[in-house]
Amino acid sequence: MSIRIPDEKRKKLKAIASLEGKSMSGLVSELIDEYVDDAMKRLEEEGDIAQIMKVSEPSFSEWDNDEDEVYNDL
Repeated sequence: MSIRIPDEKRKKLKAIASLEGKSMSGLVSELIDEYVDDAMKRLEEEGDIAQIMKVSEPSFSEWDNDEDEVYNDL
């Protein structure tokens, strides 16, 4: 995945990552994890978590078959 951010923000992120001994991708990954965790908590509190979980259901539909049933007990 690639994203475009304004140069000024990119420079700040790069400086912070360097000061913390992290890579840019590592820092961005941590920020995304924090955002997702916060959003999931907020959605759970608001009762909207079911909506976000519905979005991912089609991604797992191919695993819903007899052949893969063996993995349900792991």
